[in-house]
Amino acid sequence: MPKVKGFVTSYAQEAGLDAQDAHARAQTGNNGAEPGREFKVRKDPNNYRMHPDNNRRMIKRSLRDLGAGRSIVVDNTGASIGGSGVLGEAEALGLPQRIVETDGSELVVVVRKDMGPDDPRRKLLALADNATTDQSEWDVEALQAAFDTEELREWEIDLPALDDVANDAAGIGSAEAHGRLADKFLIPPFSVLDTRRGDWQNRKRAWNELIGDNGESREGKLGTEPITGNEKYGKAGFATVSILDATLAEIVTKWFTPVGKCNICDPFAGDSVFGFVSAYLGHCFTGIELREEQAALNNSRVQGMDAHYICDDGQNIGKHLRPESQDLVFSCPPYFDLEHYSDLPNDASNQKEYAGFLQILDNALTGAVQCLKKNRFAVIVMSNVRGGAGAYYDICSDITRIMQRNGLLLYNELVLLNCCGTAQIRAANYMRNRKIIRIHQEVLVFYKGNPKAIQGDFAEIEIADIEGVDDESADI
Repeated sequence: MPKVKGFVTSYAQEAGLDAQDAHARAQTGNNGAEPGREFKVRKDPNNYRMHPDNNRRMIKRSLRDLGAGRSIVVDNTGASIGGSGVLGEAEALGLPQRIVETDGSELVVVVRKDMGPDDPRRKLLALADNATTDQSEWDVEALQAAFDTEELREWEIDLPALDDVANDAAGIGSAEAHGRLADKFLIPPFSVLDTRRGDWQNRKRAWNELIGDNGESREGKLGTEPITGNEKYGKAGFATVSILDATLAEIVTKWFTPVGKCNICDPFAGDSVFGFVSAYLGHCFTGIELREEQAALNNSRVQGMDAHYICDDGQNIGKHLRPESQDLVFSCPPYFDLEHYSDLPNDASNQKEYAGFLQILDNALTGAVQCLKKNRFAVIVMSNVRGGAGAYYDICSDITRIMQRNGLLLYNELVLLNCCGTAQIRAANYMRNRKIIRIHQEVLVFYKGNPKAIQGDFAEIEIADIEGVDDESADI
């Protein structure tokens, strides 16, 4: 077996120290840093990889059951360059650290002296090492913020989503953000809403700067099959959580509220995006949010605005709002168990069986419809998700049946087309079982009352033209 050159020894020779002294420094916390410079190994907040729940679970299990395998790499301040996911789970398990310094001119080889060729843990470690890499995903927005498209392609990182967003979009300051949102420009009302367009993304960035909601209270909650494009927004480094698209919130508010200041409610409020957007546009918003910490965080974000969040079960919305008092019902309920929000027994995302989840949706949406005025809209954003056998739960059809049973008409069906993001990375594995990657959500628009009243209650909307669209195309 070839002799493995230890990097502590190598560093000691270069620094004029003996190996024992160098090893002692590596163990003590000084770690060879310059005198007076603080050195702490920590996760880089600008990480370009996202680690879903299943990825983090596998990393933790591998570290706990098999021990550490490959090393991580940090810069000379201790911020992680590669291995942020491993670092986070190792810290959670309380694993000690051994610092090995190098200038990158040699390869650090980790020798597991406790593990031989016939050790059954060896093949498990090899499996976990490769699987955890496959399960992490590129943070497309973080890549776009840090690199030019051509630079990424030079490294053979070729994500379709990079073509879909304008790369020349400049950083938006607060004044510019306000100015951009003051414009009357809107996305044309076609049955496919393409969130990949540069104009959509620019508008979203402007809203995100104003709102500042990064999903902190739900860090690391997103499940194994993300609906790509909406998982996060804003600054890089926040964990994978689904956050409502702010441009969608603006469109829904402008398209489906009548003239004047309106009352808007949401029985599954979640983050602060819709409340902020609707209040910013001059309306009064009431959101019901089950989790106390999320409701408090939301209220802090909309302080001074005509929006408030009530900590309660969305099934109790009728206890907080009068019958037929709302001009718009909007909601983006949990997509069954795709994202686990809390362990509360009445949390829709915490139901073991689909029937229990659907009953909570039924109760909450029925209560919200009772609070909706006549001749008004209800807009529900949803996506069907796969169950344990791989087949879809038809949540959208079930929601339609709930709303129709309550007397509402299914008035519009919109497809919210998301950035491809990590879809191309996951596609090969999914196609082994002939599963098609889902890169869209559904926006279901319902109407309560007589559609003939719409023209009298709802003002005309100024729509921007799109180059290449034929105005005389048939209405399908």
